[in-house]
Amino acid sequence: MLTLKWYKLNVLQSEKNQNIEEILLENRGIKSSELDSFFEPSIENLFDPFLFVGMDRAVAKILEMRDKKGRVVVFWDYDVDGVSSTAMLSKFLAEIWVEVSYRLPHRVNDGYWLKSHFIDDIAEKNVKLLITVDCGTRDIEVINYAKTKKIEMIITDHHAVPEIIPENVVALINPKLKNSPYPNSNLSGSGVAFKLLHALTLTLFPKNEVEKILKKYIDLAMLGTVADCMPLVWENRIIAFAWLKQLKNTSSHWLKKLIEWTNWDSLDADIVWFKIWPKLNAAGRMDSPYKALKVLLAWEKNLDEVMDEIETLNTKRKISTEKFYKKAGEVIRWNESVIFFNSTEIEHWIIWLIAGRLCETYNRVAIVLKDEWDKLVASCRSPENISIIDVLEEMKDLFLFFGGHNWAAGFTITKKNYSEFKKTIEKKVAHLSCNLNTDKILNVDCPLNIEEINYKLLENIEKMRPFGIWNPKPLFLIKNFKYTVLNFLWKDEKHLKFITNDKNINTKAFGFWDYFREIKESKKISLIVEIERNLWNGKTSIDLNIKDILL
Repeated sequence: MLTLKWYKLNVLQSEKNQNIEEILLENRGIKSSELDSFFEPSIENLFDPFLFVGMDRAVAKILEMRDKKGRVVVFWDYDVDGVSSTAMLSKFLAEIWVEVSYRLPHRVNDGYWLKSHFIDDIAEKNVKLLITVDCGTRDIEVINYAKTKKIEMIITDHHAVPEIIPENVVALINPKLKNSPYPNSNLSGSGVAFKLLHALTLTLFPKNEVEKILKKYIDLAMLGTVADCMPLVWENRIIAFAWLKQLKNTSSHWLKKLIEWTNWDSLDADIVWFKIWPKLNAAGRMDSPYKALKVLLAWEKNLDEVMDEIETLNTKRKISTEKFYKKAGEVIRWNESVIFFNSTEIEHWIIWLIAGRLCETYNRVAIVLKDEWDKLVASCRSPENISIIDVLEEMKDLFLFFGGHNWAAGFTITKKNYSEFKKTIEKKVAHLSCNLNTDKILNVDCPLNIEEINYKLLENIEKMRPFGIWNPKPLFLIKNFKYTVLNFLWKDEKHLKFITNDKNINTKAFGFWDYFREIKESKKISLIVEIERNLWNGKTSIDLNIKDILL
């Protein structure tokens, strides 16, 4: 079955032999023995941080630096995961009386990852320990150079691990290390930093104070986890659940202010993804990440001025992204296995956004390149069934730098190597695509009759929050949907609403305005919907948020 949005529909359970709640849990791989840990995940059930290889050495070195009053620098990447990791470790290390500061690269002036000139700078300042967050696993040459400058390093990272790993380090703390005994390989950079904080807390504080301290930093761990699209299951769910539970009464000045600014109806992980993350990311991508860090570290009275700047940058980001996304769409070649967009005009800080949107729209590997004289700086995105970092690993000799995740990566390449790279990756991706199902699939939990939609079902769905990767919002198929009136939702005529005989249910179709006539003329339609709570003027109703329509 195909939908208006040209998804291929996959109904996970077409026959309802169980109740709806059981179906939802089964579709997410939740066993009956795991119900308690799923519905009431506890901080007490976080994995032991000392299961990480090298965690004991990292903790010992940090405490040694504290006792010797040695200077420590946290070095970070400039996206939200890196920013939240840095804010977390900087605040906590200062709290336990470590002399700590931070340093970061500038996207245009410094490029990606750790460079030798950073080592020179911090060596001049008599820094003895450098802790990386959300980066460092591939920076072997710079790590070796740091050793010649008598700077020790602790690497905390979550990116893909190459065959050759750094050796001249105090510890390499990365859940993706081969044969790692740590049970959760899907931590974000902020998640790994949180585990370092966890280990230090267990070492320094009485057992009855540990949970209180961890909750103090859970906002920052959650921010990076959602922003970097980590699966919200197991340990990540514990972090997300604890964050959600204290969200309304958070003590974080920045989070209070951002919630106030967003005017977001539902306090869930969505508020991070749709409202908070883009604003903070705009600072790091378009100007200086220090502005985003300043928000996360600021006291309440200092927030308004910084957030005004970030709001301006975010508006600029939206305009630039839309402009170059349209330009990219004009030059796409449909017969190619990989979408390429190469521009001298595109701003360095939005290439990853354009790549992400192209990949999402066309369900193909997308590579967007910024032309910088003798080299090209690229951002890559791939559908879930292709690991772009594995593909790039096979061509690593062509790059000046590269790194990333399964579905998101980046590289810098000389222009003389680009032609060979382009031919090679097109062949590799074409081969992979031939052997994989590359259709864009919409997974629906089960069919649902409109009569089965009620407040009890809504409450049971809400108990499964927070939703995210691997725990998506439930989707239902409503066959032969009956309505009395089809109209536009607002005056801008971009969204539709269906009026039914049930006044407690609102049925909305965002972005379906161009299908108005087709829907109106169709004698029979079916809907794929999310079920959500609507609060308006103190009254509660049920929203059916239409994700797609079958005619």
